[in-house]
Amino acid sequence: MNKGLRCTAGGATMAAGIAFAAWLVFGAPHDWEGEVRWLRLALGLGAMAVISGGARLIFWVPKSERTP
Repeated sequence: MNKGLRCTAGGATMAAGIAFAAWLVFGAPHDWEGEVRWLRLALGLGAMAVISGGARLIFWVPKSERTP
């Protein structure tokens, strides 16, 4: 994959993850109570995974270029 395209995709992925996490923190789910709060926790963990996946896209280094 082209480096510029990979960085752009990583930035867009991170922006989407940050927007989703901000919605979870500041948005509608504050009134979720009971068992649905576990869904909110899982969605928050998923948002963190999306953000870290975007960072891996941005800062990815091929195996051939890695130093031991």
